[in-house]
Amino acid sequence: MTTSSAHRAWRTLAAVAALVLATACGGGGGVGGGVASSAPPSASGGATPASGTAPTGTATPTTPAATPAPVITRLVVAGDSLADVGTLGVKATVQNAANLAAGYPIYTDLVATGLGVGALCNYFSTTNVIDLTTHPGCTDFAVAASRVINPVTRGGTALPLSLQNQLETAVGANGGAWAAGDLIVVDAGANDAADLADAYLNARDGGLDDQAVFVALLSQQLSASAIDAALAQPDGGSVAAGLYMRRLAQTYWETIKANTLDKGAAHVAVLNVPDISLTPRLRTNATELAAAEGPAVADAFTAALRQWITGFNTELSRLAADDTRVALVPYFDDFTAQEANPAAFGLTNVTDPACPPVGEFPQACTDAALDAAPPQPDLAPGWWHTWAFADGFHPTPRGHELLAASVNRALEQAGWR
Repeated sequence: MTTSSAHRAWRTLAAVAALVLATACGGGGGVGGGVASSAPPSASGGATPASGTAPTGTATPTTPAATPAPVITRLVVAGDSLADVGTLGVKATVQNAANLAAGYPIYTDLVATGLGVGALCNYFSTTNVIDLTTHPGCTDFAVAASRVINPVTRGGTALPLSLQNQLETAVGANGGAWAAGDLIVVDAGANDAADLADAYLNARDGGLDDQAVFVALLSQQLSASAIDAALAQPDGGSVAAGLYMRRLAQTYWETIKANTLDKGAAHVAVLNVPDISLTPRLRTNATELAAAEGPAVADAFTAALRQWITGFNTELSRLAADDTRVALVPYFDDFTAQEANPAAFGLTNVTDPACPPVGEFPQACTDAALDAAPPQPDLAPGWWHTWAFADGFHPTPRGHELLAASVNRALEQAGWR
């Protein structure tokens, strides 16, 4: 698609938006300004503890200082499949054939172990995310496929596919307020960004129905006037998507703040959104776009998606700045560093999914099956331990170890670990 034809497509979409928004309520207020961008710094490693030399001589013994009480005594989790320890009976990663029930630890398991707060268990259980069983006393409220904004067509805020629902349920299950030793860890937004990317690509070259879907998605966060103004610009779809992500960051923050900080929480760790353009799923989209319209068009899409996410993270950082009760986890920076220099993080493959495309993920993707049928004959058993991705969008156990390290560094920097 040429620049002029792309501009005509978005002008056509602006007309579609007028029709769609005339019969539907626009969500959220419009957000002004462009999308800021910044180059991600390299991930930093943890500090090495200094060692001292024991004193010698005949000094009078003193009573040892009492060991300080731990800052964190309980871990509470809300989010998507990255943080879900078993709502659907499995974790969204490679499965442990020897112990399917426990599986391999995901990042929230590893953070809990490092804090010494006991094993996590899932608050919700379900087979269809509609008929729910709850487990009082369990503190992982995350549910796979959750979003910051769960569309009304998927139950909206009435189901724990909504981050708002999870956090409201969590605070309600804990008496309406948080204790001094509680740490609430929240991750969401990647699924929202993927939905936006899919809708954008479909609307870009699709028919009126696809364009209407894109406008309906935008209207979850943007006013009709903001959508109209964005779509009237050159490459208006990308402009509108950038505004959407900035407003989504505000909704993410407002949802977290209302249900944690405003309820007495003193320790809240918030993950920002990683660069999902680096996942196999989005790389495939870019490859298909390059085959159809040329590498320059694919590169422009990837850059736009990265800019939308950067805008989200920049806005989130601004909102959380200077609040000592919040530790912002730089998932974007650390994930990008791992993709740029995999060997430094013990990775040998950061582009392909370890799990084969056949079979249901994650149930069919066991370590035994991967060892029995590696994608390359020269790979030794356990080869998948050094791959970044289990499927097109979810990390392997090694990916979870790296994410746990990112969270732990943020907790250490906050003085909470």
